[in-house]
Amino acid sequence: MTREYKYFVTDAFADRSFVGNPSGVVLTQGNMSEDEMIKAARELNYSETTCIRKLDKDIYDIRYFSPTQEVDLSVHAALSTFWTLAERGYIDNREEKRSVLQYTKAGQLHVDITFHKDEVKFIDIELPSMSILYDVEDRESVAAAFELDVEEIGIGEAINPVVIDNGIATMLIPIKERKSLLTVVPKRRRMKELSKRYHCLSYHLFYYDSASNTADQRNFSPAIGVWEEAGTGTGSGAMYYYLRSKHVFSADHLVARQGQEIGRPSEIYVSEKAGRIYVGGTARIVMEGIMRI
Repeated sequence: MTREYKYFVTDAFADRSFVGNPSGVVLTQGNMSEDEMIKAARELNYSETTCIRKLDKDIYDIRYFSPTQEVDLSVHAALSTFWTLAERGYIDNREEKRSVLQYTKAGQLHVDITFHKDEVKFIDIELPSMSILYDVEDRESVAAAFELDVEEIGIGEAINPVVIDNGIATMLIPIKERKSLLTVVPKRRRMKELSKRYHCLSYHLFYYDSASNTADQRNFSPAIGVWEEAGTGTGSGAMYYYLRSKHVFSADHLVARQGQEIGRPSEIYVSEKAGRIYVGGTARIVMEGIMRI
């Protein structure tokens, strides 16, 4: 017997359609098998697709899939998911502020939703606790993977490439000049070699402007089937964590821009609440339909 599941495509970190980072959002009704979830993500073919199962009031089990594998967490997909649930009435909008809980393979994480006159206005996604896994001392290999000069990598003496566990092991690569970030040429084979060496799945390159407390960034994750992302929440949170740990800034927030190079600009807000890092923004539902299995 054919089963039907409602699905959506929602652009995260966006204030209009066809910008930001799109995600698939599938309401599984609790009876979709893992194999079906993987195939659904492959069919939708976005950088991440979520498969949702409601556990209780304001508690959801969320599983995250790239086109090639399951991942522990994707913040842009979480934003797309909870924006969709809130806008379509699956989450009660009678209070201006509402906090719900998502169970993920990265742990139990809060999601803070702001409504205004029954409409969703902003969503904040809590990130898991982070830690630095590796200091990356081989700048030559990192530079070669992106056709950069070694001198273009790092900010001063303290801010150097590192691998951070933030739900998905990410190599943070600080870039001295914004123009260098815009002209990087990633090399798939060299990134694969670095991934094996440092056990990372994603590369997050960023330029930080201390005067405006903003960052421009690019993210590449070929190991999980994603070449360049338009808006990366986990990478933005890892960047914030690293810069704060190095006392680069004292503010409790940061704005990151991403996606201009691929025609899908994103604006990502990173903040800190009670010692926890949150990544937030707005989103837009672009499509919805029925998946038949």
